[in-house]
Amino acid sequence: MHKIFLISTAAFLIASSLYAQDSVDVTFYFKPTDNPTVVYLPGEFNNWANNNQGVIAPGSPTAMTKDAGTGIWSKTYRLKVEGPQSGGGVAGAYQYKINENGTSNGWLPDPLNPYQNSADNNNSMLYVKSPTVFHFLPNSKSGIVSSQQPVISAYIFPSLASAVDTSSFMVQIDAVLYKIAGAAYNPATNFLSFLSPISLQNGTRTMKLSVKNLAGNLISDSTSFVVEAGAIQILNQGGHVTVKPGTTILGVVEDTSVHNVEIVQNGTDTIGVPANDGNFSFSASYTEGLNTFVAVAKDSSGATIVSSPFTITYLVNHSPNAVISFSSNGNSITLFAGNSTDPDPGESALLTFAWGVDPSNPSVVNGVQGSTSSSITVPRPSKPGEYYFSLIATDSSGNKDTTRSYFTIDTNDSVTFPTYASNPLWAKMGRIYEIFFNSFTPQQTINAATQKLDYLQEMGFNIIWVMPVMKNNQPIDNSSGTGYNIVDFYTVAPQYGTNADFKDFVDRAHQLGMKVILDVTPNQTSYNHPFVNDARLFKTYSFYWGFYQHQLITNSNYHPNFSESITSDGFVYYSGFSDQLLNYNWSDLDSRTYMEGVYKWWVQQMGLDGYRFDSYWGPHDRADNGNGGENEMGTPTRTLLKHIKPDIFFLGETAGTGTGTEVNYADDGGGLDAAYDWNMLHNAVQSFNFGSSSSVSNLNNYVTNGGGASMGFTPGPNALFMRGMENHDEDRIAYTYGSYAKTMPMGTVIFTIPGIPMLYSGQEVGWGLGISDFDQRRRGVIDWNSAGKSLLTPHYQRLAWIRATFAGFSTQTFDELSTGNGWVYGYTRPYVDQNGIALENFGGSPATASITLVGSGNSPNVYFAGGAVDGKTYYMNDVYNDSSSAVTFSGGSLNLSVTLPAYGSAVYVLSDSLINLAVPTSVRTGDLNIPERCTLEQNYPNPFNPTTVIGYQLSVVTHVTLKVYDVLGRSVATLVNEKQGAGTHVATFDGSRLSSGVYFYRLQAGAFTDVKKLMLMK
Repeated sequence: MHKIFLISTAAFLIASSLYAQDSVDVTFYFKPTDNPTVVYLPGEFNNWANNNQGVIAPGSPTAMTKDAGTGIWSKTYRLKVEGPQSGGGVAGAYQYKINENGTSNGWLPDPLNPYQNSADNNNSMLYVKSPTVFHFLPNSKSGIVSSQQPVISAYIFPSLASAVDTSSFMVQIDAVLYKIAGAAYNPATNFLSFLSPISLQNGTRTMKLSVKNLAGNLISDSTSFVVEAGAIQILNQGGHVTVKPGTTILGVVEDTSVHNVEIVQNGTDTIGVPANDGNFSFSASYTEGLNTFVAVAKDSSGATIVSSPFTITYLVNHSPNAVISFSSNGNSITLFAGNSTDPDPGESALLTFAWGVDPSNPSVVNGVQGSTSSSITVPRPSKPGEYYFSLIATDSSGNKDTTRSYFTIDTNDSVTFPTYASNPLWAKMGRIYEIFFNSFTPQQTINAATQKLDYLQEMGFNIIWVMPVMKNNQPIDNSSGTGYNIVDFYTVAPQYGTNADFKDFVDRAHQLGMKVILDVTPNQTSYNHPFVNDARLFKTYSFYWGFYQHQLITNSNYHPNFSESITSDGFVYYSGFSDQLLNYNWSDLDSRTYMEGVYKWWVQQMGLDGYRFDSYWGPHDRADNGNGGENEMGTPTRTLLKHIKPDIFFLGETAGTGTGTEVNYADDGGGLDAAYDWNMLHNAVQSFNFGSSSSVSNLNNYVTNGGGASMGFTPGPNALFMRGMENHDEDRIAYTYGSYAKTMPMGTVIFTIPGIPMLYSGQEVGWGLGISDFDQRRRGVIDWNSAGKSLLTPHYQRLAWIRATFAGFSTQTFDELSTGNGWVYGYTRPYVDQNGIALENFGGSPATASITLVGSGNSPNVYFAGGAVDGKTYYMNDVYNDSSSAVTFSGGSLNLSVTLPAYGSAVYVLSDSLINLAVPTSVRTGDLNIPERCTLEQNYPNPFNPTTVIGYQLSVVTHVTLKVYDVLGRSVATLVNEKQGAGTHVATFDGSRLSSGVYFYRLQAGAFTDVKKLMLMK
């Protein structure tokens, strides 16, 4: 027994060793749709052909061999069972691609292999087993099956250790299992081929192939495919909901002698249509709700043939359109619902109403909440601010619509009512901060970024622009994959976190008084979006075919930023982007409805305050077949979203300065509140020459939009053209200037001139200087302790708070000042009784500026109610340097001389009173190392009399209570009872009213609890 046991063990070890080293000779096949000169097969099995930046060197051993007769290219590799033994990207699988001509744009996934790694550039994947099943057809990649009894095939490659058991072939179609004869397999070519054992019904079918080797090892592979077959067929793909009133139904009849077909709609209406050469079409009009169409004909034998049904649901809007109107009558304001309408005849007059009022309004407005009147008159509030109201309109069938609107009480007690073009006060006085989650924190997650929102609030920013968060075709990275290749518009990219995490991010921003706008892609979706895959499979019969652009625009009026290209399967994209980003078609009503639903969902479910529309110029330029316009995307989207959130904000990536760009803004009927000042960024900021003072005058030309000493091109009072020094697409300004200090005067300009200022995360610590790699300095994980932090962080913090505090810097009023020094740029921002004045020294040494302020007469550059009074004391409050000096006007003018340090700035508020800028005394500058766990520290000092400080750390955003108890367990003080962000916190306990003795303090932070003792000694 002992001897037999040893022999059996040895045999087992030998067999295991052989199996571990088992391999399969796999032949890869590829038939191109074009005519490449050479085809390569790079993959994990050949180190990806040692390609350099996606280019494969000529003569690479990975070249495939072409069969001249069939045009099919092939190559055989011996691959280990269970995939790469180490270093593979997917366990058990070899990743590979096809590459035509060795070029960087010649990479293709295997067109017959449905297994692709969406997490890694859609690499095709082959799972090597014993035996290996390959190119199991038909499948989801091979196209629609037009026969009800198609050929089923697969390559079955045996391993070196064990041959294929030809008696084991089984195929399961849907739920039924069938045995396949061994004769269907050719061991010389390793090819299995047989007719479907049954006639397949039209629709999506599932199939599973099973096979064993001679050792009894069972291997299976599964697939799905679509059957469209039969003597007569309707080719349109149904099962969808549409807002279009009809479509053209297309069909085929197998018997080409048939010339008459009847279309039966909803089982009752029959319409005869002609058939020619086996094709027929019918212009169908839908009835509301579910529509079913069947094609019926008699073939040449007289037999009746019937198609499978085509179904589609036509959605008709019966909801009313609630409208809030305002009017002012002296000291009262009337809210009116009577302009609300209903799409159904006679229903507008029957609408009922329910009013609501926001509890967060600046002061209470009585008589509105719960009212059902169509007209309400209320006293005009005295407290300045925006007052918001809601209205629900309901028709006699119970259909409802909800809208919101607001009026504004100004500081001078005047009232203004919003229009389509209006933007809210928080946008007019906005300071935008752009975040890329992948670079903002080392953790690269939404939750980690949430912990830093306190920092952004302390820095003085009120609008957070978040780069795309939706699920992409592959993981978002710090290089070219920055989030704009979206495959799922409703789901946060898993690497960032969850939808709930993003909702927490927005909620926390709102708690801190900040707004969040989300980057989205109206111009394109990913080439691997489910809509594209459906359109690619069903072509023009797909419901989603019209969601994309399929023809190059040849209109001579069409002038896009990039030329257009078209893929081999008929999808248009911009050549300057990638064939992975396919142009979305906003002229199609169903595609527009879908994307508007996406935008509405993020606003209603996530609480978004607006959007940054990526490549906004694309849908604008393509509108009206290339004539351009806002009627397809910009205007409908703005109208829809302002109906539910009147204070929403839209920033578009498109030109916002220069003649012709005014059409983008809502003031001119467009969709945007803000657009890019690319002219200033590229021609004045990035190209600023510190060796020539003429750059200062050039800068002024772009600051004023060509207006000289004052503003020239102003696209409208609500047009907030965005101005910045860098963003995720541009180079870092510290790197461009080669200096931290040189960036400072330009930063002052950006935050004190007309327009809305933007700062890209990391700019406030000078990230980028000294980093040679372009993508790393633009999008790499930021070192918040960069050398520029001590200089730049307080600089931008002060500028942001200046912009937030003094309304004069948020107007479009501007006057250049003569400074008498070519290196010093100066200007005023006239605002009644609170005038802004800014001076920036662009020179590398101290410079003196001499300026004249004019407060009365025909051409004042500072404003006062009634004009400046000679001899009256006014104050030049330098809110940047925190100093003030008394001044007086003489003859309506004031002459000043100011000396600025090298690259220094001064920002004044000229008023008749002393002004000090309130800025947080400290800011948790970016290092913000998030504690790994919650902790409670011992108070200091201890013992104490009468005050002591208690410190604690939070690892997450959570609700915190910190209480002090006496020895009997009675609460004597509540120090904290609120939601707080992650980080280090302190609380001060004043025991002056208590007796000497021992006390306890208890911290409750989410699930964390800790208690410590303290001693009061008087």
